[in-house]
Amino acid sequence: MAILSILTGVPDPDSSASRSGGRFGYTIGGGVEWAFADKWTTKLEYQYFDFGKVRLTDIEGNDARVKIDAHTIKIGLNYKF
Repeated sequence: MAILSILTGVPDPDSSASRSGGRFGYTIGGGVEWAFADKWTTKLEYQYFDFGKVRLTDIEGNDARVKIDAHTIKIGLNYKF
C-alpha cells in the first residue's frame, strides 16, 4: 500500500483552481544487488507507484482527468561496515 498527499493547481495566473487531499494506491517493484568485493555492493531497483485518476475542475467548469503514477529507478553503491 502507498499513500500520497497531493496539491494540484492550474498553471494559469487568471485561474485559482486547485485541489488537495490524500490518495491511496499501490506500489510494485523489484531489484538486484551484487557484491563485487568483501564489503562493497551495488544495486539497481525499479518501483512503480499508481494512485489512480483524479478529476479536476477549474472555476470556469472545465474538467480534466489526471492519472497519478510514477516510475522510479534507483542505482546505489553500498559499503557494509
